[in-house]
Amino acid sequence: WLAIRKPTLRGIPFVLAAPERGRMCIKSVSIDAHRMGVEQGMVVADVRALFPDMEVLEEEAGRGAKLLKAIAEWCIRYSPLVAIDATDGLILDVSGCTHLWGGEGKYLIEVLSKFKKAGYHVRAAIADTVGTAWASAHFGKDADIVKPGGQLEALLSWPPAALRLDAVVLDRMHKLGFYQIKDFVQIPRSVLRRRFGQPLLDRMAQALGEVEEALVP
Repeated sequence: WLAIRKPTLRGIPFVLAAPERGRMCIKSVSIDAHRMGVEQGMVVADVRALFPDMEVLEEEAGRGAKLLKAIAEWCIRYSPLVAIDATDGLILDVSGCTHLWGGEGKYLIEVLSKFKKAGYHVRAAIADTVGTAWASAHFGKDADIVKPGGQLEALLSWPPAALRLDAVVLDRMHKLGFYQIKDFVQIPRSVLRRRFGQPLLDRMAQALGEVEEALVP
């Protein structure tokens, strides 16, 4: 958003920072800063020690949420049902919409090209379920279209984080050697429930299309 409005920032590494527990911490990083190894959560003083020329700008409170809501409203041209996903994502129900652009492939290219022409860096995917589309956008190929009914096949090679699980469950799964969904998807669900709780089963069911996941527009 800043780089679009301030062309002088394009092509140079910069970060957005805000005070946190008495220190200035990085809240967002530009693509160029990320390529240099700068990450969200780092302390500004540490980053400046490594990269003295790093441009540090103050984050405007609430700007990210306002921007995401505005982008969601803009996306209604592509779907009548658009939901905000956490702090950096959108979910569109594209049922009955893609044929207007000549099919799913052309539809996805149209959406992505509009964002990229505006200067945004985005990833997207289409699938039968919200869970698998989310997983593919985050862990699969960019601009991927999961074939109808192909949720399980698509999910197998991705990590448990692709199921949108919380950090405690993910840590427990990694300690047990479950690094890919195929490592545990065939284990009886009663066993998985005892080990990891009902949320794991709920997320699996949503991703596989066994239960419907409602969107909040």
